[in-house]
Amino acid sequence: MLFNTFSFPIFLVVAFVVYRLLQRQRMPRLLWLVMVSAFFYGCWKPWYLILVAISTLNSFLVGLGLERWQQARIRKLLLWIGVCGDLLLLGVFKYGNFATETLEAAMGTIGLSLALPKVPTELPVGISFYTFQTLSYTIDVYKRRIPATRSLLDFSVFVIFFPQLVAGPIVRAREFLPQLLERPRLDQTAIGQGISLILIGLAKKMILADTLSTTLVQPFFDNVWNKGALDTVVTLWAANFQVYCDFSGYSDVAIGAALLFGFALPKNFDRPFRSRTPMEHWRRWHISLSFWLRDYLYFPLGGSRQGEWKTAYALMMTFLLGGLWHGAGWTFVFWGLYNGVLLVLWRKWGPRPATTRFGQALEIFATFNGICFGLIFLHATSFAEAWAVCTALLRFNTPPSDLSLVGLGTLAFAAVLHATPTRWKTEIQQGFANAPSYAIGLSVVLGGGVLSLFAGMARPFFYFQF
Repeated sequence: MLFNTFSFPIFLVVAFVVYRLLQRQRMPRLLWLVMVSAFFYGCWKPWYLILVAISTLNSFLVGLGLERWQQARIRKLLLWIGVCGDLLLLGVFKYGNFATETLEAAMGTIGLSLALPKVPTELPVGISFYTFQTLSYTIDVYKRRIPATRSLLDFSVFVIFFPQLVAGPIVRAREFLPQLLERPRLDQTAIGQGISLILIGLAKKMILADTLSTTLVQPFFDNVWNKGALDTVVTLWAANFQVYCDFSGYSDVAIGAALLFGFALPKNFDRPFRSRTPMEHWRRWHISLSFWLRDYLYFPLGGSRQGEWKTAYALMMTFLLGGLWHGAGWTFVFWGLYNGVLLVLWRKWGPRPATTRFGQALEIFATFNGICFGLIFLHATSFAEAWAVCTALLRFNTPPSDLSLVGLGTLAFAAVLHATPTRWKTEIQQGFANAPSYAIGLSVVLGGGVLSLFAGMARPFFYFQF
């Protein structure tokens, strides 16, 4: 089930109404959350629930073992069982075919024909996201940062909670599990803020992201071989805003839907295109993933505490695996390597922080375009297509095509919207939450009507493929 379909609001209303009826009783309301979340996820393919159940049970039982046994050898063995169990599921279903196809191609280069078995299914939706959640739980219990939960029901809600299950934000157990112990906050303010975030998120996705994709990005990649430098630059800008509006829109809907049920999910975006360095960009973009990679990969590899070479190595490995997390393909690996190299070079030879507004604007412009160039390898389906985009950047004499005025207007609006102060969004949410009930209801009806006009361009959320 997708957030941007007509079935989702029906599902959300039913789930919310029953939850309100059960809110005073802890076990029934948590059981209801597990049931509706399983239904939500099972709408793609019911057997996907088996993978979620295996991951949930594996991490829950390992957590109990880590809590019970204090011997270092046993705890380390349990840690390996928990981590390897999760990574095995992720490896088989996300990277299995990529690994076998790479091996077949390598054997082919030396004249050997090899036909290996393939995983007979498409990538299970959201497996990268819930795997990172269960991994963080196992590691945090092992490090004694949090106690293991003794409630399988609580842990199941943590893993399968439907707003963030498919594409995040990636929630830490220490942030979410304590909220299950309290009676949910379901006052008008929380509900109003939740509804406003859902409407904002759907507008960013259906009106901005899908329009940019339909009018600028997809037409370019459908005929990249005949494009020039101006078309390419505009498309890369549009692609950057498309991914931002798409994914931050999903995060807004997820955070808003969670508020309706009394839960606070972490912020996932903070106006990343105002960043003055690539390092700042990744602190503002997909914050839950960036901080996950920082805490569970970059810091264990040494971080910035062991000299320049070790720091460069930690950055390169973090972004290499971050790129591989995004997709099972060499273009994703190269995208990760590119961003790792960009950070290493900027840290070593980047300009000193500017002190004038003009200098700061130049830093923002350089950072934005550096990130945009990397998007070539995130959007391209092959290195041949990526090379075609790179060469198109050098065709200065090729006249621009008839760029869609709707697309250009949407790009300009998205840029202006991104530049608005964060407090404006907060004030809009607060004003919406404090409005009379009839005004909120009327806004939902009008908002739904406007969004339905864009349903014909509806596309899956960009990060579902990861």
